[in-house]
Amino acid sequence: MLKGLTLSIKPGEKVAVCGRSGSGKTSLILSILQMLRIDQGSVTIDGLDVTKLSYVDLRSRINVVPQDPFLMPGTLRFNIDPFQTVTDEEIIRVLEKVGLWNAIQTDGGLDKSMEMASWSVGQRQLLCLARAIVRKSKILILDEATSRLVATED
Repeated sequence: MLKGLTLSIKPGEKVAVCGRSGSGKTSLILSILQMLRIDQGSVTIDGLDVTKLSYVDLRSRINVVPQDPFLMPGTLRFNIDPFQTVTDEEIIRVLEKVGLWNAIQTDGGLDKSMEMASWSVGQRQLLCLARAIVRKSKILILDEATSRLVATED
């Protein structure tokens, strides 16, 4: 439960919220996304009270890369660009940036169905990160988004 929290972030600022387990970091994220009821106070973004926005509108404007990667049944293309807003070249460029394109290309490309069991949790986190890069939202929330990534030597 969060109490007495005031937070003001200026456009373009990058902020890290740190704290021990149970300190309210995830509750803060859930409050921003209107997934947790606010009994007192408000959350405003660009002067708009988020409770006045539809859930769909609010969540479509905020990009969250969670600790536990969320991927949907369907193709890799759908998981990276579910709203079909960018070209294949852009998707490939982003997948190259996160180091997954070679494996995806070898395994059947963008239109191959996602086989969750064949992807490590770290690889799934990288796919979620690639999706965030493709979406280019003005607000990006990373919730321990690299907690399961493993450094590799090239």
